[in-house]
Amino acid sequence: MESSSQIHLETIRHATTCVRMRTTALTLLAALSMTNLSIVHLAHGAPIGVVARPDPAIETIAVAAHAAQQRCYEFMHEDADEFVSCIDALDHAVPHGTKQTAYRHLGISYFGWVGANNSARVSLPGADAAASRFFVRYQSQRRRLQIDESRLCAVVAGDCTARLAQIAAAHRAVRISSAPR
Repeated sequence: MESSSQIHLETIRHATTCVRMRTTALTLLAALSMTNLSIVHLAHGAPIGVVARPDPAIETIAVAAHAAQQRCYEFMHEDADEFVSCIDALDHAVPHGTKQTAYRHLGISYFGWVGANNSARVSLPGADAAASRFFVRYQSQRRRLQIDESRLCAVVAGDCTARLAQIAAAHRAVRISSAPR
């Protein structure tokens, strides 16, 4: 049987461990607050993991890209000129002067490139020119907003590994075509 001093010592050790754990937990929470991460809790409050908080800029880009897809997708494999007109009309309809304006333009232009690029892969007439046009547009917007290509890739469903390889190839093609002769 344990003596009362042993039980008291165990209680002190347990309390010290709890204080250390609480201090560590508070330090972790403070560190997480300076990142793009959040602790996910179950309904009863028990923490179950750490996840990335949604980035408002990426969410705005994704919503705009999705709207462009919903509105213009039907033209993507039928008529490149109609697809370009649809994307351009959506782009021109973005309200100016809001905080999200530039991000919305990027989302629309990025989907324009993804759609035209996919159509070019199946040889739709005019799709190559449309893809080049949207590529230059969205790249300029992306650089201005300092959005990483891999983060942008995720806003439109698909294989980002393949898409990032296509983007790298498009960058090489642009450099080759603009090189002095």
